[in-house]
Amino acid sequence: MHVMFLFIFIFYSIINSILAANYSCNTVSSCGCSTVSTVVTSRIIGGEIASNHTWDWIVSFQSNGAHRCGASLLTSEYAVTAAHCTVALLPLMPNLTIVAGTNYLTDSSNTAVQRRSIINMFTHPNYKNGTFVNDIAILQFAPLNISSDFNIGFICLPQINHDPFQTNTSLIAIGWGVTSTAANANASDFLEQVTVQVFSSTSSDCQRSNITNTTVQFCAGVSEGGKDTCRGDSGGPLMAFVDNAWVLAGITSFGQGCAQAGYLGVYTRVSSFIPFINSIIFFSIQASTTPSQVLNGITVKNQGRNMINKSGSISIFCFLFIIFSLFSI
Repeated sequence: MHVMFLFIFIFYSIINSILAANYSCNTVSSCGCSTVSTVVTSRIIGGEIASNHTWDWIVSFQSNGAHRCGASLLTSEYAVTAAHCTVALLPLMPNLTIVAGTNYLTDSSNTAVQRRSIINMFTHPNYKNGTFVNDIAILQFAPLNISSDFNIGFICLPQINHDPFQTNTSLIAIGWGVTSTAANANASDFLEQVTVQVFSSTSSDCQRSNITNTTVQFCAGVSEGGKDTCRGDSGGPLMAFVDNAWVLAGITSFGQGCAQAGYLGVYTRVSSFIPFINSIIFFSIQASTTPSQVLNGITVKNQGRNMINKSGSISIFCFLFIIFSLFSI
């Protein structure tokens, strides 16, 4: 009996490794690469806790020390978030901060955590509160310390009007939002990550989710439900892995409930807002001696360090053969 349980445990471990996607980015890139390689286990229903230092550009946008929305670092003093977050929090401007350098919001012992007061908020001038069209804003704060001791990184931006994804592309969303649909659910203390797929804007699921302007919005999720962003994830990034770097494909905007079958999350299409971002933030283009893809002035070197690793399918067949052989003796 103990032998059987041992085999079941090993079998479970192998299944877990097969379904886990290991994203190893180019560590010399100036954006889109964190301290630690990202492992996303696709078997998890709803989401999973992110490992430390895998998403160094995520920050918590807070009021009075409480998490309200997510945001993504573009430089040491600017982050991009959702306009509906800045509009809602504008009356609390003197008490608004961002927290960077941590996955665990209540960890008071982490000396790498940095908190900055918000100096300015640039909400898109054409943001529509009822439909969430043009749901994008920029936060400005005093510069963060970006030395290696502080685990700070920046997300890459897509090219103007060129999405880093197609229909059915898998994208990663992260945030400290609620992990339950209960009305009294609290934001998560730990950063969570989840994989969702891009849907065609003409699909019934997307249309049912109340998308109104496909030029500046798109849908992502899982048709059968169970995986989604939710309350508290607003403003956070939806990311594509392109040329060994993470690119900001979307910003979490709104949805009809959370993780409901037949309904998707609606995200701000970042590629449509590069001129807006450039009107506020100056990006210095760094010189590169190797072939590179410039994503809105941030250089991403294409050195092909490691591609997505999904190997392991052969191992499972070998393992099954061993089990059946032993139990048939």
